[in-house]
Amino acid sequence: MRSFLTFSLNALAIAATVYILFCALLYWRQEASIFYPGPNDRALKDQWSANRIEIPVSGATLEGWWTDNPRAATPAVILYFGGNAEDVLYTASTARFLEARRLLVVNYRGYGGSSGRPGQKELYDDALAIYDWMIREGTDPKHIVVMGRSLGSGVATMLAANRPVAGAILITPFDSLADVAAGHYPIFPVRLLLRHPFPSGEWARQISRPALIIAASHDFIVPAKHAQRLAEQWAGPKDIRILQGVGHNDVDANADYYPLINQFLSSVAQ
Repeated sequence: MRSFLTFSLNALAIAATVYILFCALLYWRQEASIFYPGPNDRALKDQWSANRIEIPVSGATLEGWWTDNPRAATPAVILYFGGNAEDVLYTASTARFLEARRLLVVNYRGYGGSSGRPGQKELYDDALAIYDWMIREGTDPKHIVVMGRSLGSGVATMLAANRPVAGAILITPFDSLADVAAGHYPIFPVRLLLRHPFPSGEWARQISRPALIIAASHDFIVPAKHAQRLAEQWAGPKDIRILQGVGHNDVDANADYYPLINQFLSSVAQ
């Protein structure tokens, strides 16, 4: 009996140690999981060099690109925020599918040619600075549509709560990054450990402008239920669509993806 008790206590101590170590790993390595800059595509950047801009922000300089489509059916100006592993220049190359007069894509701190280190506060502050820069450059606020994909949906939602916009397009979004992480690690106190919770639901309650929310039926990274929860908290008009047969990284492969976006642009940017 004593041997069994000793064995049980030792096993419990080992399990507790492993649990604590994993919690520590989640805490100290979270930035590497949330922010994952990809490699620079020099050839693609050379092709887009004429469209390249630099936006100075507090403590960093951000790299971005303008694209123009004077034949677009709407006067919309899209400000796009990318996913956690995305170089947004790839999205600039899809501008021809969007009925927007202009598209601005800007890499986060530490991504592409942008300097600095990313974090929730930094991304939030930079988004506000980018918007203010657009206004100084002469962009009409009633034409600005913020668009964010995955992690970028959290940035776009915050911006829509704090600056005038025509509307918001949110692709594979979440109500809270902390809730998404808790779903992936249910036995760990992720909500207590996460320094970058991106609480989009809290911002959504403050937004009166319309939103198009696009989720993917086969999204196992940010399941569609998180988009539905975000829609429930959005104070303004919202249209949520769950596209079938696609996942988190290929949601734009669904045939309805661009038509839905262009229909929304026509409805909000006059």
